[in-house]
Amino acid sequence: MKEARKAPAVMLRLPQELKDWLKHRAIDNRRSLNDEVLVRVEESRARERQAEGVVK
Repeated sequence: MKEARKAPAVMLRLPQELKDWLKHRAIDNRRSLNDEVLVRVEESRARERQAEGVVK
C-alpha cells in the first residue's frame, strides 16, 4: 500500500465502536488501520463492480 502515501489525506469520522472494530481487525491482519480501511474499501468496490459486470 505504499502508493497510498502519495494520496491526499482524508479526514473521516467514524463511530468509536466501528473504529475499535477496524483497529482490532487491522491488528489481526497485521496491517495499519489505514491499510485495513483501504483493503476493505477496495474489496467492496471489486464486489460491486463484479455485481455490475464491470471488469476492473
